[in-house]
Amino acid sequence: MTDAYSPADRQDVEDLLSAYVLALDTDDVDAAMALFAEGAEFRTYGRAFVGEKLRRMFETAPKGQHLTGRSLVTPTAEGATVRSQLVFLPADRSEHRLTIYDDEVVRDGDRWLFRSRTVRFMDSAGRLQERPE
Repeated sequence: MTDAYSPADRQDVEDLLSAYVLALDTDDVDAAMALFAEGAEFRTYGRAFVGEKLRRMFETAPKGQHLTGRSLVTPTAEGATVRSQLVFLPADRSEHRLTIYDDEVVRDGDRWLFRSRTVRFMDSAGRLQERPE
């Protein structure tokens, strides 16, 4: 994949990241699920979610706004890896969460999809943890 990776691919991967946060922020679970390859795994809070378990996690997750920061996209033989900054602001105005997302993305025809997403939370000492403090 690294030979075929283009600036347009990078933009498509950035659009995938944007589509994800906008789908969650507007509570569009179907749109969020459509961004994941079949069998894709989402890891957060020390647990892995796949398929219908992922859908239920999205449906019951706290509502709020996901504010994205910078993303580092690295082409790989299978697609790309992505490391992104994200701040979650809960709608109930409780504590915000500083996170780092580590992703594997793959091309499926003319679009990019998540093969895996791992969310880790930054603690008050700046260390990444499986769960927020």
